[in-house]
Amino acid sequence: MVHDPVCGMEIKDTSEEITSTYEGKKYLFCTDLCKIQFEQNPEKYIKKEDDKHITHHSQ
Repeated sequence: MVHDPVCGMEIKDTSEEITSTYEGKKYLFCTDLCKIQFEQNPEKYIKKEDDKHITHHSQ
């Protein structure tokens, strides 16, 4: 399952891909507007994606 890193929308139809590549990784977007927002500040959206994968373990 692929999600737009800007708005979080699930991207189901990848036949008309709107993409951008940043630091060697390809990102997919639901609209050109989301792509533009990402390209203006990719670190903001990459950080948001990374935060989703952080887990905390108690000892």
